[in-house]
Amino acid sequence: MSLTSISRQIVIGFIAVVLTVVPREHLKARLAVKLGDQTPLKAGRTSLNPFVHLDPIGTVAFIFLNFGWSRPVPVRPWNLRKGRRHFLIVSLAGPTTGMVCFLLYGVLARFMNSSDLIFELFYKSARYSLTYSLFSLFPIPPLDGSRVLGALLPEGYTEWYLKYEVYGTLFLLALLFLWIMPLIMNPFVQFIERLTIFLTG
Repeated sequence: MSLTSISRQIVIGFIAVVLTVVPREHLKARLAVKLGDQTPLKAGRTSLNPFVHLDPIGTVAFIFLNFGWSRPVPVRPWNLRKGRRHFLIVSLAGPTTGMVCFLLYGVLARFMNSSDLIFELFYKSARYSLTYSLFSLFPIPPLDGSRVLGALLPEGYTEWYLKYEVYGTLFLLALLFLWIMPLIMNPFVQFIERLTIFLTG
């Protein structure tokens, strides 16, 4: 692979990650604030600045492995007006936004010339959005799926469960660096690619 093609992959991949991550994390943070928790606002997560949402390792994983993650939006369920019920809504907002972005970017790519850079950008954005929507539902902290599980736990256990998010992050990184996660994700990523090709074709 030439230096030019690697540079192109990195630049287009990075912009696609931004288009994938920023809408879902921004809207999730805004929703949490609207439902009563000011933590995302105080942490600067209601911003559209991509660098407050991007996770460095998750971004690199997106670009080179076709799956990744962003920085989790800090949400305190006990601050939300309806507690765990609103926490569940906020937790599902990310994957839902990702699905909408998948459809939006995929439809836009469908009307582009497949040889254009803009097609590649929207294609990757659609692919990353769908991948992240489904991947984030895995019940591994701090992914949204773990927060959905936390919201569904019996009352009194949610706060206890959320304290262990940092260990989930370390577990996720360990799976990545030991190459276990890429092996697990490979068939999943190929399935996502087929769906994206179908939508953009």
